[in-house]
Amino acid sequence: MSCEAARYKFAVLSWDATEQTILTESSGVIIEHTGRPATETKLVAVDYECRLVIVYAYQGIVHLFPLVGMSGDSVWRSLIRSTGCDRMSGYLPMSDDDDEEQFPYIVHERLVGGLRIPSYLQPDDDEDDGHRVPSWNGSLGKGKMAAHAVRSSDMYPALTRYIRELKVIDLQFIRRGGSFAQRPAFAVLYEDANMARQVHVYSVDDTLGELRPQSLWTSDHVDQTSNMIVPLLRGAVLVVSEDALTVVAAKRAPLSISKRAAMATAFEWVDIKSLERLLLADDTGILSLIVFEYDRNGHVKNMVVERLGTTSVASGLSYMSDGWLFVGSHCGDHAVVRLYTEPRGEEAELCDVDDILAYPLGTSRVETERPSTFIELAESFPNLAPVVDLCIAGMSGNDSTGGKISGGSYGSIVACTGQRTTPALRLVRNGVGVESVAEIDVSGVVDAWSFTAEIPGLAETDSVELTRYVVMVLSLVDCTRVMGWAELSSGDSVELEELSASESWRFGELTLVAGLTRDGQHAVQVTPSGVVMLQPTSTGWRRCAVWEPSDRLVAISAASICGDQIAVAIGGSLVAYLEVRGTTIEYVAQKQLSHAVSCIDMYSWNGDQRSAYVAVGLWVSNDVVLLALPSLAPALTISVGKGLLRSVLMCSLGGTAYVLVGGGDGRLHHFSMALGDRPKVTERKNVRLGSRPLALSRFINHGEASVFAASDHSAVLFAHRPADGLGRLMCANVDAQDIRCAAAVQSMMYPDDALLLLVTESKLTLGRADPAQRLHVRPRPLPPWALPHRLAFNAALVVYGVATIHPLDGESRDLAPWKAGSSELLSRTPPPEAARFTVFGGDGGGAQPADILDSLLLQPYEIPESLCVATLTSMQRPSSRADRRESQMAPLEDVFMLGTSIVLPGEDDAKRGRVLVLEWDARACRISVAGSFAGMGAVYSLLPFRGMVLATIGSRLLLLGWQLQTSGGSEYELVALCSEQTQIAALSVAAHGDYIIVGDVMTSVFVFHYEEAVSNSGLVRRRLAPVARDYAGVWTTSVAAVPPPLCTERLYPDMIDEETGIGGRVPVPHHSQVFGSGEQRERFLVADAYCNVFRVSLSRAAESRLHVEGRWHLGDQVNVIRRGSLVMDLADPEFPDVFRANMVFGTVQGAIGVIASVEDGRIGRILDRLQTNMAHLLPTPGLWDYDDWRSYVSDQRSSRAYGFLDGDLIERFLDLSGEMQRLVFEGGGALVDAKRREAAERIKKAEFWTGLARVEVEGEAVVLGQMAVSDISAREEGVTLDYVIGLVECLTRLH
Repeated sequence: MSCEAARYKFAVLSWDATEQTILTESSGVIIEHTGRPATETKLVAVDYECRLVIVYAYQGIVHLFPLVGMSGDSVWRSLIRSTGCDRMSGYLPMSDDDDEEQFPYIVHERLVGGLRIPSYLQPDDDEDDGHRVPSWNGSLGKGKMAAHAVRSSDMYPALTRYIRELKVIDLQFIRRGGSFAQRPAFAVLYEDANMARQVHVYSVDDTLGELRPQSLWTSDHVDQTSNMIVPLLRGAVLVVSEDALTVVAAKRAPLSISKRAAMATAFEWVDIKSLERLLLADDTGILSLIVFEYDRNGHVKNMVVERLGTTSVASGLSYMSDGWLFVGSHCGDHAVVRLYTEPRGEEAELCDVDDILAYPLGTSRVETERPSTFIELAESFPNLAPVVDLCIAGMSGNDSTGGKISGGSYGSIVACTGQRTTPALRLVRNGVGVESVAEIDVSGVVDAWSFTAEIPGLAETDSVELTRYVVMVLSLVDCTRVMGWAELSSGDSVELEELSASESWRFGELTLVAGLTRDGQHAVQVTPSGVVMLQPTSTGWRRCAVWEPSDRLVAISAASICGDQIAVAIGGSLVAYLEVRGTTIEYVAQKQLSHAVSCIDMYSWNGDQRSAYVAVGLWVSNDVVLLALPSLAPALTISVGKGLLRSVLMCSLGGTAYVLVGGGDGRLHHFSMALGDRPKVTERKNVRLGSRPLALSRFINHGEASVFAASDHSAVLFAHRPADGLGRLMCANVDAQDIRCAAAVQSMMYPDDALLLLVTESKLTLGRADPAQRLHVRPRPLPPWALPHRLAFNAALVVYGVATIHPLDGESRDLAPWKAGSSELLSRTPPPEAARFTVFGGDGGGAQPADILDSLLLQPYEIPESLCVATLTSMQRPSSRADRRESQMAPLEDVFMLGTSIVLPGEDDAKRGRVLVLEWDARACRISVAGSFAGMGAVYSLLPFRGMVLATIGSRLLLLGWQLQTSGGSEYELVALCSEQTQIAALSVAAHGDYIIVGDVMTSVFVFHYEEAVSNSGLVRRRLAPVARDYAGVWTTSVAAVPPPLCTERLYPDMIDEETGIGGRVPVPHHSQVFGSGEQRERFLVADAYCNVFRVSLSRAAESRLHVEGRWHLGDQVNVIRRGSLVMDLADPEFPDVFRANMVFGTVQGAIGVIASVEDGRIGRILDRLQTNMAHLLPTPGLWDYDDWRSYVSDQRSSRAYGFLDGDLIERFLDLSGEMQRLVFEGGGALVDAKRREAAERIKKAEFWTGLARVEVEGEAVVLGQMAVSDISAREEGVTLDYVIGLVECLTRLH
């Protein structure tokens, strides 16, 4: 159930284990136009006999959903349909006095041929066939959806009933007995007007032909901290409070026992029938077992509480069977744990090295006996919720908070996640991560190969056994080095060693290629002087055969090995083909080519170990020639085009044969091949992966064939398999940089992992590759209750600054660290929490937080609010004598700026705060306070700005500068240069150029313009001038500045005539006219507390009012938006400068989203049409109306979403089968006749793309434009299905 404002939707879902898909059994919406939404959480309960569902969403109102008949003389039709239905109904009770006056809110859907047909496109006939559709089973993604039509009259409506309780804390059905004939009853834990809590029990009676709650009994007052009720036998209820368990029942005295002080969060029965063992989780992560003892009448006579162990703070528990428990958590990772009846040892102590954060006040560690645990973790599932803050550890430049770069950065996201017992800093990386297993310092390696030979008796043992020898061949500029280790069949391995120069390898020259023969017992080395075949023995390597060119003055320039096949390029343009036969190397054929050979490769497309072709890349002509083997007759010539060919590779990915070509400019060309009597190219594409030459190599990544493209920005190529099983070539970035080459390593030590040998300029890295998925999450755990609140990455110093909050209990409030200089504050009530600023070292080039380097304890009652990295330059003061001295002072570079708030006991809000300038000394490994500024309120946000810092303190926007102290001398201080008032509380700030936007907590956003004026005396006067605001009352949570469009020519769509369709298009010569008005605008993105985002613009020519250019409902509250991207901004050759990822955001529910801009209006319109077709024609879980869900709704206004595209929805297009893609592309084809399609097109509103040629694309989930379902090829001239597929593939590379 979705309980957002004005979106009280519900859906009943089921899981089809056979088809591995989610089915929608029923869906609808609950709306009370005169009701007041519940102030506490919304509650849903299901009767244990599955007769009734009760929903509490409005104060004093419950909605009853009957599931089966409850009496013999009244027949209740089922609301739940096991087969699913294509017409879903919910009901809006408009009259509470007359139960017969029910107005259904019907969502009309049709599922025909796998497509969902909207109601306005359905036939208008009233025949019975219009209500029933033949059942259909069609492929959709990995599973199938089954559906039939069901008349709306077959659905029984939901009933609205009143209860007297207005503030309900919890609601549960109770067990009055074991008989099905007993009427359902539910218990309500509520708080009355006197703030006393009680339990009220109702029964649901239908004796008069209607369902009405009847009061049964009310308990005495229970504990004020009670927050949960659990049904027991005989109608009894267990009331769970902070420190007690109380059993209440009708006409019986309460039974109570004490427990550990903590608030309960979830419960689950181990034995649902006897109700003797109950699992209870609390907000400290403790999982307990409660054992009930019943008398012979079924009444509880005793309870025992047993502590089992520690897990994440559970939001939900699900006991499966045989001691297996699933723990769902909103504050940490989800987990599957095993419960035991005997202790499994002591509980592990987390983060032993983080004493500073585990003991925030600096108290010494007290060794205490840790309790035993009965829990064993089996598997965990990452959960980022909630994302409080994040930064981007850029691969080039700094995070946008550091002020180092203007265009943002790209790389890894480090986020403050988790709460309570499982806080962590989590690294989120795009593409394929490589976990280092071993590293060797070796310089000058230009290429490398690895293979594994299986030879009996290699190890010096008494008995001969099967042994594997893992060989790594390293080619340097003028020599070759060979390393390796032996692995015995027993699983033991011998330490890595390097072969001596006395071996039979040719160490005195570089190696062109090395590999293993077909029998797996011989190695082949190709050098410029010849080809050598070697065999390992128990005493070393033995040379078996040698082949050298007839003219020894001519060297071999390129070579490739495929089992027993060897192809070499001699003297530049001569290609020779050799074969290994037994222990000899025999010459077979040769071919003279027109140009010199740059690269060569052989591979078997048919799956055997013999290649039918050799691919040869040529200099000068930049062609790839396929020569048939063994004759070397030309079979196909592929013209690559511009750019030097540095690497060629033949491979098979996803059942499709490819020829891949790596260019010297970092461009990858891939050609899809059709095999037959003669191969031919069926599709050709190219994409830029980096800026340096590409080196291509094959490897197996977790069972899937993949290709590693090594460069300054390496990538892994793999096949994405949609529903029809035909793979499409996809690309995933690698988190390692500047890789010269890579080789696959096969080792028994890592049988299930993809082991890679990566070569960089100064070292060799043996690493395990992650699966080629979108994102990889790696945690850096923090001690329990060390809650990360703010985070910043200092790229220049390669350190992280983290501000944490530590709740203090009564025993840990040792005020000794605060006594010096804080006697006035400490004379008050001891603070409930402490705060620290900690510096973490950057591991892996700064990509991941590592060890703690130093920490700073803040003042008592002081809490961190904001953090950034800035460079402060000296500011002029109103003193002409100091101006010359200021200009000679060096700026204060790369310092941490920390904003705090101080709330003293008895205060409702922060009356004071500080801005601290924290300087990191890398040599001394120490953090120090270089300066501070005291403000009259909380410092909610900080932003570097032109060598100064923008700060929002309370309800004011201040510009802070670094200048000499007024008392003279050489000391500097942080002072306010100018300020401006906003409204209530300025929570966030962003800037672009001289324009600054401030997000207010209640009054939307304000825009200011920074102005400088130089007086006659040379003094600089600064001013923040208010220029515009949004007058809508919006509760903002975060703001960000949208980068301007690229300076390239665009096609701008003219206004569209609603009667005639799409109009013509004219080229626009300048980017300033892309937005339609021909004037420059400043654009900002705003997120509000209603889970919406919207974009506003400000015209530089007419600065008066902000114009809203787009609205969209995300479905999750955005906490933070940062400039940057997970991928490098490289132009796609097929769609250059069309998409540009420029922002990322984090949400309360733990989502990481990517925001990108569409730089071409026509491309945006095509994607908008595709999005509309998918949203209207494809079913979704719940079958909720897409337009309604994505519409913008707040407490003051609502409107249809526009100006955004749903990136996730559009990318699902690639998961559809080929036939489904065609149907969606054509708008349903014959399912909608042309006459009705044109009618639907005419009634649409003016398209958003007629006024704007630029929108935002969301990686998380965004909105629908204002298109109608249409045939894209008919509405967009020259657009084909393959063109749209390529466009969507380009979109997937944004994240």
